[in-house]
Amino acid sequence: MIRKSLSGMLVAAVLLAGCSSQPANGNKQRTVAAETRIQLGMAYLAEGHLSAARYHFDKVLLAQPDHYQAQLGMALYEQYSGQPEAARQRYKMAMQYAPGNDTVLYHYSVFLCEQGQYEEAKILLTGNNANRRICYQ
Repeated sequence: MIRKSLSGMLVAAVLLAGCSSQPANGNKQRTVAAETRIQLGMAYLAEGHLSAARYHFDKVLLAQPDHYQAQLGMALYEQYSGQPEAARQRYKMAMQYAPGNDTVLYHYSVFLCEQGQYEEAKILLTGNNANRRICYQ
C-alpha cells in the first residue's frame, strides 16, 4: 500500500516537473517563430511582396503586440504602401517598445526625410546621440 502511494506520488511529481518546464520550451518556440516570421516579412518587403510581408508581421503582432521588430516591419510596410500617417504611428510604437534602438531610429529618420521633415529627423538623430548619416535638404 505504501509502495503504491509512493510510486503514485513519484509519478505525479515527475508529471508536474514536466509541466513546469513546458512554458520555457513554449516561450522559446514562440521566440523562434516570431524571429522567423520577422525575417520572412523583411525578405518579402525587400522583394516588393507587401501583402505577404504584412501577413507575417500581423501574425507576430497578434501574439506579441509589443514586439518592436514587428512594429518596425509594419511601419515599413505602411510606408511602402503609401500610408505615411499609419507608418508614423508604427514607428512611434516601435520606438516606444525599443527606446534608443539604432535600427528603429535609422528607419524612422529616413522616413522623416522622405516626408521632408529634415529638422525633426535631425533632432531625432542628434537627440539620441546617434552617430549616423543625417539627411540634408
